[in-house]
Amino acid sequence: MPASKVTESRMIATSNGSEVTAILVEPDKAATALMVLGHGSGTPIRCSLMVQMAEAFADHGIATFRYNYPYSERMTTYDPREIDSLEVLLATTHTAKTTAEALAPDLPLFLGGRSMSSQVVSLALTREDWPDVRGVALYVFPMRWRDLLEDTVSHLQHVLVPMLFVQGGCDEEYANVQELQTVLDGLRSRASLHVIEGADHSYDLPAESGKTRLDALTEVASVTAEWIQRTLG
Repeated sequence: MPASKVTESRMIATSNGSEVTAILVEPDKAATALMVLGHGSGTPIRCSLMVQMAEAFADHGIATFRYNYPYSERMTTYDPREIDSLEVLLATTHTAKTTAEALAPDLPLFLGGRSMSSQVVSLALTREDWPDVRGVALYVFPMRWRDLLEDTVSHLQHVLVPMLFVQGGCDEEYANVQELQTVLDGLRSRASLHVIEGADHSYDLPAESGKTRLDALTEVASVTAEWIQRTLG
C-alpha cells in the first residue's frame, strides 16, 4: 500500500551551493520513527528500488527522508568515476540529517544507508557528534567494495549507537555473510545481522523461489520496524 503523503523538496547539500532533491515519505498512520535514508552508488532516490523501500517502510510505520548526492542529482547514466568525493558525500549526509530533523522534530531519528551510503552514514557517525541519532540501519553493507574506503570495516568499532545490518544471502560480490558476521561479533551487542535468504545486492530473489523483490523488501521493513521498537525500548 503506497504511503499517504510524499513531499518533495530541495536542499543545499554542501558549502559550495550544490542543490539536490530530497523526498519525505510519511505513512498513512502516525509514524513511529524517521529514517534518513541514503541510496546506493547507482540507485538515486527516484530509482524503483529506493521508491519501493520507502513504501515498504511506510507500510510498517517508518517515515523516510531520502536524498540525492550532487553527483546523483546530475546523473543520467551510472558511471562510478562520477561519484563525489567522500567529503562531499559526508557533507551531504550532514545536511540531510539536519534537514530531516527539522521537518519531523518529534520523531525518533535513525540513519540508514543502502550499499555505498551504508559506508557513508556509518562513517559519519564516527566523525559527528549526533546524540539525537538513536541507531543506524545498514542495508547490503558492501564490505568488499573499496572505491571510497580501503578499509571498509574498522570504523564500525567507533560507531556507538545500535547498528542493524540487513544483507542479501546471495550477495557474494559485495559481502560474504560469514565474513561480515565475524566483524560484527567484535561489536558485541551493538550490532545485529539479518539475512534475506536468496536475495542479491538489490534484494532481488531467484524466480524459482516464487517470491519477488517486494517480498524481500517487506521482510527488510518488518525487521527494521522490530529493531526500531527494541532500540527505543
